Amino acid sequence: MEGLEQVFGSSYNPGTTQIGKPKEELGQEDFFRLMVAQLNNQDPTKPLDNAEFLGQLAQFSTVSGIDDMNESFNGLVNNFFTSQAMMAAQLIGREVLSEAGTMLNAFYTPGEAVSGGLIADSDTQDSRVNIYNGTGNLVNTIALGDIKAGSHQFTWNGVLKGGGEAELGNYLIVAEGRVDGSKVSLPMQQYNEVTSVSVDREKMAVLLQLDNGQDIKFSQVNEFK
Repeated sequence: MEGLEQVFGSSYNPGTTQIGKPKEELGQEDFFRLMVAQLNNQDPTKPLDNAEFLGQLAQFSTVSGIDDMNESFNGLVNNFFTSQAMMAAQLIGREVLSEAGTMLNAFYTPGEAVSGGLIADSDTQDSRVNIYNGTGNLVNTIALGDIKAGSHQFTWNGVLKGGGEAELGNYLIVAEGRVDGSKVSLPMQQYNEVTSVSVDREKMAVLLQLDNGQDIKFSQVNEFK
C-alpha cells in the first residue's frame, strides 16, 4: 500500500466509495501525476530510458497540441462560414458573374441586353464572341480584338448581323481567339440572379442558389451588380 500512497498521497483510502461519473479519459494533470509516479517507482537497476521518457512527453504534447489546434481551427471555420454566409446573404436579389463553361446559354428578351464575360488565360489575338440562335445559325459576332490575360465583359443588345432585332428565345454564346497563331476557345462567364443562400458544412462551402437553377460556391463569384 506504500507505493499507492506515494502516487495518490496520504489521503488514499481503498475503502472510499467513488461518487459521480468516473473519468473516461486522462487530462493533463492526471498525465503528470502518473509520470511522476512512474519515475518514483521505477526499478533502480532498470531506470526509464531517456528516449522512452522523451517519447512519452512528445506524444502527450502532440495529442494535447492537436486537441487545442482542432478546437481553435473549428472555431475559426465556424467564424469564417458565418462571415461568408452574412456577406453572401447580401447578394440575394442581385446578379452575380460566375463561370459557365465554354458555352453560355442566354435567354434574350427584346429590348433587354444580354451581358456576360469571358476569361483569357493569356494574351489573346483576334478574340470574338459568336452568338447562335436555336437552330444553330450564327446571328451576330462581337469583335473584341486583341485582349490581355484576364476577365473581359461583353454586351449583346439583340442586334442581328444583317440588321434588325433578334426574336424572343434562347441563344448560344461562345467565345474564341488565337494564341500564338492557334485557335482557342475561351471560358465563358454569365450573370444570374441570386435567389437564396445556404451553407454546406460537409463540403465546407457557402452556396448561392441562382435563378437558372444552378448552385455555385460563394468563392466562384467573380463580380456582382
